Amino acid sequence: MAEASLASLPALALDRPGRATLGGAPEGFDARLLASLSASRELLHICVDDARMAQLIEDLAFFAPDLQPIAVPAWDCLPYDRVSPHRDIVA
Repeated sequence: MAEASLASLPALALDRPGRATLGGAPEGFDARLLASLSASRELLHICVDDARMAQLIEDLAFFAPDLQPIAVPAWDCLPYDRVSPHRDIVA
């Protein structure tokens, strides 16, 4: 039911003209794919975890040295956790 309500919001619909969703690319090849796609458009790629993000940035530096990715680290706490995120992430 939540999926249907999200799909009905035009601002979040990923199948709008000019948008595409890609998935299932093997690790390593995803950097090559993103590097080739970044030549013609802006991209958003969400990594599974910080280790994968670091590896992807390293791979992108090889395939597209002129590309300047923006890495946003994950919050290091759960949504309703009583522990605050690390001060470096919040600041």
